[in-house]
Amino acid sequence: MIINTTQVEMVLNNKAIPAYSLEAETGVSRDRISKLRRGDIKFENMSLKTIMKIQKWIDDGNYKFSYDYTELINELKEDIAEWLTSDYIYIVRGEYLEAIKYAPIVDYYYEPEQIENGDIAEKVSTASVLAEMELFNNIL
Repeated sequence: MIINTTQVEMVLNNKAIPAYSLEAETGVSRDRISKLRRGDIKFENMSLKTIMKIQKWIDDGNYKFSYDYTELINELKEDIAEWLTSDYIYIVRGEYLEAIKYAPIVDYYYEPEQIENGDIAEKVSTASVLAEMELFNNIL
């Protein structure tokens, strides 16, 4: 098992996941989770056993890390509707995010001549770009 401490810490601190649910699904004490969330204990002091239980829960597909593409999706859909794009666009990715194991799309261009100095862009089908952003935009 590979442990991604960034992911584990994000899950443990995510107050949208009730501590009682995490306890029921992982066996990690809700008291321990609550103490972490209140700041009474530090993540670094969590036991390896606890961290492994949360990582297994993540690996089993119980939690999906996502990226908020709402604005970029809406912008691209408008551009498609206005016939500003062709079958392919040129995308620019941001830095690799360890928590989601993904380098998100941060911008796109219609033509290679538009690519700004310093941007590294890849040519990808417009439909694929939209599908990728919609997939990562889903929050489960």
